[in-house]
Amino acid sequence: MSASRALEEAESIDGYRAACNASVLNAAAREKQVYAPHFLKRAELVKLNDAMRKIPILSTMDVIILHASADNGFPHTRPNSLICMPSSSIGYEAALINTLTHEAVHIHQRRNVELWSSACRKEGWTPIPKARIPTEFADRCRLNPDTMATPFWAWESYNVPLPLFVREDYPTLDGVSIKWLDLRNGALFGEPPPSFGARYGNPPQSEHPYELLAVEYATAELQTDDAIIRKLQSI
Repeated sequence: MSASRALEEAESIDGYRAACNASVLNAAAREKQVYAPHFLKRAELVKLNDAMRKIPILSTMDVIILHASADNGFPHTRPNSLICMPSSSIGYEAALINTLTHEAVHIHQRRNVELWSSACRKEGWTPIPKARIPTEFADRCRLNPDTMATPFWAWESYNVPLPLFVREDYPTLDGVSIKWLDLRNGALFGEPPPSFGARYGNPPQSEHPYELLAVEYATAELQTDDAIIRKLQSI
C-alpha cells in the first residue's frame, strides 16, 4: 500500500486531520505545514533502516516519511500500525532509535487498549469524559494523534493535565504549556500535584499517561511485544 493510501485509510479511522481542521486553534497551529508523504535522501534512508533493524517490534509496523513540516516535525502514530516520521526527525542514531521505540510503544497502546487502560488505572489514573472538561479549556488543547482516542485522564481522581496553547492569537504546536485542572473546583494550576512528581519526576511529556509511559519504556529500551507486556503486567 502506498504512503498516501495508508494515510487516507488512517484518516477514515481516526479523523485526526479533520478534527484539527475543525478546531480553530489546532487548524491555525498547523496552517503552513504540509501533511503529506515525502522522500528521504539516500543517506537518511540508510540511517533510518539501520535504526529500524535494531528494534524487533518494528517488524510488525509500518514507518512512513512525511514532509519535514508535518505536525511541526513531531513523530506520531496513526491507525492501525503507522509510525509517521517527518523527514526533519531523522537525527542521530541513538536519538532515532529512542524516537522509533517511543512511537512503537504508542502502536502497542493502539493494539492493546484494555491492557493499557488497566495499567494506567493501576498507576493511579482515571479516564475522564470530555464533557467534564470546561469548553474554554477543551477548545485550547493541542490535539495529539497518539492520545486522541482517550485524551483526558485524571491523576488521583481529579487532577487532569491539559496541553493548552499558550497564545490563542498565534498558536503553535510547540507553544504549549501543561496546566492542571482540578475537577473538584474547576481551578487551573501551573504545577502538578506533589504525588505526581514523586512518581514521574519532571518528565518532558506530562500531558497523558500514554506519553509518560512511552517515554519510560523507550528509555528502558523495551523493544519487543513480550517485554512491554511483562512490564505492564508488573504494575
